[in-house]
Amino acid sequence: MSTRNYTKDKNGLDKMRALIDAPKIVMLATQLRKTPFSVCPMTLQQMDDQGDLWFFTSKTSSHFTDIQEDNRVQIIYTDEDKQKYISIYGNATHIIDDEKVDELWSPALNTWFEGKDDSNLALLNINMENAYYWDSIQNKLVSFFKIVEGSITDKTPDLGEKGHVNLQNH
Repeated sequence: MSTRNYTKDKNGLDKMRALIDAPKIVMLATQLRKTPFSVCPMTLQQMDDQGDLWFFTSKTSSHFTDIQEDNRVQIIYTDEDKQKYISIYGNATHIIDDEKVDELWSPALNTWFEGKDDSNLALLNINMENAYYWDSIQNKLVSFFKIVEGSITDKTPDLGEKGHVNLQNH
């Protein structure tokens, strides 16, 4: 697997866009300084033009309270079918924005909220600072055969790319 690193420029954001599909269920970790940290599944709604990640959340959830105390978060993103894996570190902010709610809302969210006007509904905006990724260029079956071939022929198979994306402003 080759290694490639990106910075916060068009190439870095383009790489993240190529890796992230939304909506997607991810694991959101809060209370990063505690062991064990707190983790919950969240549905990624959007990666916007600036590279921020958007989620719906409840004001009564434990991660909502956690973020009020310490807004540092870690997101674990996996897409086993496409062989993409990302660990994202960033800062979370609670947002109340009716226009953004209208933009991102889908009827499936009624499972967790009493409609768009639910008084406990809030948006969670994550500003990504750093990400580590593993991106296989092959599907699982092809990767498996390349690994087997490499073990027989002593050739190092090209299984894709891994790297770091630094999204902090300098």
